Amino acid sequence: MIYKNDIMTYKRSQKDLKPETERLKLFTLQHMLLYISVFFAARVFMLRSMSPFGIAFFTAVFGVLEKKVAFITGLIAIAGYLSSYHGYHTAAQIGVGAILMIMMFAFNGKNRVYKMSALAFISNLTLNIILGMKFDPDGVVLYDIIVMILESVIIVASSYIFTYAVPLYFQNKKRKILSKEELVCLSLIFAMIISGMPKIEYNGLSLGNMIALFLVLASGYTEGPTVGAASGAILGILSSISDFTMPVSLGIYAFCGLISGIFKHMGKFITAFSFILAGTLLSFYTAELFNIETIYLDTLIPALLFVVIPQSKYERLVLLIDGDKRSIELQKSYIERVKDVMGLKLAGISNTLSGLSEILEEKIDNELARKAEINGLVEKLADKVCAQCDSRDLCWKRELYYTYDSFVELLRLLERSGRITTSELPESLRRKCIRPNELIKQANHIFEIFKINNRWKKKLINSKVIVADQIRGISNLINSMMEEAATSMEFKNDIEEEIAVALDRKGLEFDDVLAIKNPRNKYEVTIYRCPCSGQQVCTKDFVNVISKTLGVRMIRDKSNCKISNDASLCQFRLVEAENYNVVTSVSKMAKENISGDSYSCVNLGEGRYMLALSDGMGSGAAASIESNATITLLEKFMEAGFERNTAIKAINSVLVLRSSEESFATIDMGLIDLYSGIGEFIKIGSGPTFIKSGMEVDVIKSTSLPVGILDEVDIESQIVEFKNGDMIVMVTDGVVDANDELKDKWIVKALKEFDSGNPKDVADYIINRAKSYYGDRIKDDMTVMVSKIWKVI
Repeated sequence: MIYKNDIMTYKRSQKDLKPETERLKLFTLQHMLLYISVFFAARVFMLRSMSPFGIAFFTAVFGVLEKKVAFITGLIAIAGYLSSYHGYHTAAQIGVGAILMIMMFAFNGKNRVYKMSALAFISNLTLNIILGMKFDPDGVVLYDIIVMILESVIIVASSYIFTYAVPLYFQNKKRKILSKEELVCLSLIFAMIISGMPKIEYNGLSLGNMIALFLVLASGYTEGPTVGAASGAILGILSSISDFTMPVSLGIYAFCGLISGIFKHMGKFITAFSFILAGTLLSFYTAELFNIETIYLDTLIPALLFVVIPQSKYERLVLLIDGDKRSIELQKSYIERVKDVMGLKLAGISNTLSGLSEILEEKIDNELARKAEINGLVEKLADKVCAQCDSRDLCWKRELYYTYDSFVELLRLLERSGRITTSELPESLRRKCIRPNELIKQANHIFEIFKINNRWKKKLINSKVIVADQIRGISNLINSMMEEAATSMEFKNDIEEEIAVALDRKGLEFDDVLAIKNPRNKYEVTIYRCPCSGQQVCTKDFVNVISKTLGVRMIRDKSNCKISNDASLCQFRLVEAENYNVVTSVSKMAKENISGDSYSCVNLGEGRYMLALSDGMGSGAAASIESNATITLLEKFMEAGFERNTAIKAINSVLVLRSSEESFATIDMGLIDLYSGIGEFIKIGSGPTFIKSGMEVDVIKSTSLPVGILDEVDIESQIVEFKNGDMIVMVTDGVVDANDELKDKWIVKALKEFDSGNPKDVADYIINRAKSYYGDRIKDDMTVMVSKIWKVI
């Protein structure tokens, strides 16, 4: 019995706690905020006879939440009406609230909010007419009836509007996006709370005034001068609804909102200071209505609170309430998702290509393969010579290891000298072999075939290496594209708007504007418009307007106009102009009819300029083929975006493979950044490069072998920072060797002596001096390429 009573007591205590828990759920923080809002909403009194928002709030809560919460809300609304008593008007609102609280237990179903709103409309209109006729000394006139109908309509409309706002009090998660309806509801609730707040003042400071000023400052800072002034005007009007002595606050709030929006780009501190100054200065014009010190403090305290709040909170607020900026962020998010998806696909392709490259590069020339080759040669040689020999049993059975080592020694001598005679036969074979002449003959023949096969095998391995390098280069190019996609494509929506306004102001027609910043932090602007039928308005009109808007010099890129298939839309792109220009001139002189030197000077785009000079082996047509192939491949690789090491290694492999005979070509390449004026020079077996700056001449030399000689190429590079007016002089070996004693020193001396800013004159001068050193007989092809760099002003 004791245990039974204890258990029953435990159950009773649980039942007693359950109602207590339910009561606590009605007074959570969210519920308290809702009750406070209802209380202040009921206090709002408009046009001397209307206070519809308390009843409307109660009706909305009844339509959305539980009846218990609605009942408490009704009591809070009645308390709000009692706290600001306005005669029989308040009595009518209290009566309407009481009727609705009684009748709400009879309404069920999904449409109960509409039923309750209809009942509120009828009850409010009826009670106001009855009480007005009884207690109003002037009676009820047509104006009063119109106001009563208007109030009843506001109750119904506000009830529907508040059904969007009430659920926001009970959101457990932080909202990232609010609908337009929710924004309107929240704005209306904030306005009602401020308007319904009592005059909480201390030494002239008004709490409601400071809250309103803070909202004005925050809206101007986040949304700009237009929204700041508009929010100031709205809050000023709301202040005037409850206090008819403060209509001038409309101008103060609007002006402060305008100023805070104008200075928003200068940071929070400057914005807050400008806000305080605007409020203080404007108070001088209203000194009779306001205390200047009070206005100063009313603006100072909200400004201090504004500065203390972290910047991240304002940024989140902007995305929450600004539809345009939110759509921009959603667009960026969508672009990032697309980039992520494409990045995964490209990463998969890159990894596959990288794996394929590693497989192709696997070394097959290991120790076991070497031993297998030796065994194969020994077996072939023994089969050719010893198969029909009478002493084969003695050599390959009784003395197997001795004979094998002797044959290996014979192959070692062949590898060292290439071909041997009978007198060079190893001592071990000379003493015991009965067919020495046949052995030497077959050994030379087999080893010659082995060398030929080995040469082709080496070419096959080199072809695998070049394919592996090409595939790795493509993989690296894909990776660089992924990195550019991740860091580039910085869309400038604010810049697009400025450009659109500037073009429209000038009367230039366009359909759309796209502005981005590329990976080098340079502007690129794409314009979409109807075709101009060859009038070139893109360079005549658009360039000037966009350059002035962006504050940088823009130029039309070199690509042609892209016109749609139906010729209804033209697309052209403007890019940020380079800070440096390069002009190049070349002078050549051939030993034979055809020069073996080739050159290139090309703008690779994105502010990169390439200078390239190649000298093929020897002279004439054969050398021209080698150097021209080198320059052609170099141009194609660099224009395609390949990394320069990959391009040079691929060219080296091509030259090694393309002919069974020895062939090579030098590479002298300069890459100039036209934005920064910094150049990189890569030299592979080439002659020296001369940098003339004023009267000073610097020399860049090479110690590496030309491409096409070795399987691996040694790449040397040097960085140079150019000044305005500097000259780059690149020459082939034929020019340097014109004076065997001085070599490159005579070119340095000639550049210092000849003072000309024209690249063509300098190139002709150097080539003529070289010709004078050779006399009547030129020993090698000569090419001089001179480039001048100057800064665009």
